[in-house]
Amino acid sequence: MDGQVYTHALWRVKAGEEDDFVAAWTEPADAFASLPDRPLWGTLIRSTADPSVFYSFGPWRGEAHVQAMRADPRARQAMARVRAHCEEATPEPCLLVRHVQLDAE
Repeated sequence: MDGQVYTHALWRVKAGEEDDFVAAWTEPADAFASLPDRPLWGTLIRSTADPSVFYSFGPWRGEAHVQAMRADPRARQAMARVRAHCEEATPEPCLLVRHVQLDAE
C-alpha cells in the first residue's frame, strides 16, 4: 500500500458507558508507545447528533506497522478493554487520499 496509512474506527458505545469508554480509549496509547513503530498521533471525536457514536483515527508510517500493532498482545488487550464498552466497533485501515491544509499554522 503506497501513501500514508491511517487507522479509523466507528465506536457505538453502550448507553451510560460513554465516560468509561473515553477513559479506556486512552489506555491503548501506553501499549502503542511501547511498539517499535508506533502511530504518529491519535484522535477521538464524538458525534453531536448521536452521543453514543465516536470515531477515532490516526496515522501510521506504514501498513506493516498497523499489522504489528494488531498482533501485539498488549495492544490487543488494551483494545479489548475499549471494545468492552461498545455495542459496535468497526476499526479498519485506511489510505490517505487527499489532505487540504487551510491555515498557515
